[in-house]
Amino acid sequence: MTTKGIITIVIFIVTIILLISKKLHPILIGASIPTALALFNILDPKTAFSDFSNTTVVFFMSLLVIGGTIFNTGLADFLGEKIIGMIGKDERSVVLGTSFVSILLSSFLNDTGTTGCLMPIAGAMGKKSGVKLSKIYMALAFAASMGGTVTLIGGGSHIVAQGFLEDAGLEGFSFFEFTPIGLPIAIAGLLYIYFYGVKVLPNKDVDDEASNMKLAEKNSAKMVIVAVIFIFIVVCMATKIIPMHLAAALGAILVVLTGCISTEDAVKQFSVSTLFLVAGIFPLSKALSETGAAEYLISKMSGSLSGMSPIVVIAFMLGISVIGTQFMMGTSLTAILCPIAILVAQSTNLDPRALVMCVAIGTSGAFCTPFGTGPNLLVWETGGYEFKDYFKVGFPFTIIFFLIGTAMIYFQYLR
Repeated sequence: MTTKGIITIVIFIVTIILLISKKLHPILIGASIPTALALFNILDPKTAFSDFSNTTVVFFMSLLVIGGTIFNTGLADFLGEKIIGMIGKDERSVVLGTSFVSILLSSFLNDTGTTGCLMPIAGAMGKKSGVKLSKIYMALAFAASMGGTVTLIGGGSHIVAQGFLEDAGLEGFSFFEFTPIGLPIAIAGLLYIYFYGVKVLPNKDVDDEASNMKLAEKNSAKMVIVAVIFIFIVVCMATKIIPMHLAAALGAILVVLTGCISTEDAVKQFSVSTLFLVAGIFPLSKALSETGAAEYLISKMSGSLSGMSPIVVIAFMLGISVIGTQFMMGTSLTAILCPIAILVAQSTNLDPRALVMCVAIGTSGAFCTPFGTGPNLLVWETGGYEFKDYFKVGFPFTIIFFLIGTAMIYFQYLR
């Protein structure tokens, strides 16, 4: 491994320690990551901070403005009241109902977009039912990741994996090829949340800026305008008429121009901590990939798989993907693992599509840390979570996720 790779791993480990120990504010941690990478010449100093304006950051910030507007106009209050009327006000029903809707939408939409769109409605449901937002938001984020495993377009890493298959001259995945694997995972997730998760979800008093905004008198015209803009963003995510970040940015501009939210209130929705953390984690994930550090470690571990039972190879590939995605963004990890998965398949005489499926499914399994997926990052500050909160709730389900994923991939491709 190169010197730059070793330094990158050290920066990565220090980042994890600082996030767990909370010795530094998240903003300072986020700013320090690209600074350190640039100082050691791992990233070009001219572009080290470019992720502060990348499409994911634009998407996150725009969705926060949309969410604040949905609160401000009373639309979230209206929708929350209707949903509460159908599912009831008890904690278990609210958490399960939110999770079910999140899984359903994220099966056909981007998981991060689903989380951002549902947060204001889920927040209103929490206020009306008295259920802690810290419980609702984490269940919402986890469910979005579960739902993202159900179809080809549910998770961003699926499309990346599809591209690697096609580049290798192999048949790509069909739209519903993920369903026999992802649907059992999603069902298991709902059962887990209902019978166990609701007991261990964080019980915190969250100072949520959006939910604490003073609600304007319900204005039917403004509610309709915001609803149309909201639907427009959802349609863009589903059809990809225009890129998601552009649709979200356009929506954020429109809610201000139409007077649904003031410029001052729109700016207040921006989460500086989220901005710095997302913008800091992306270059770290990129550095682990570009320096070859992640590939080196994974290649060393995968070198002894020849002659192993097919289910052992499946379990290894899925396990590496699940473990890795706790610490790296799924799309970056997928780009590293897919070529390795294809090589491992060739050396073990297995179907390459099976091992690439392990990568695509596994990189949606970030339930133990806050920065493996967009949904987790989006609710991190809003839910007032600590690193240990994710691990406490997510670790048991990660084991379930791994076991179901291993079994279903094996039976679908190699039985």
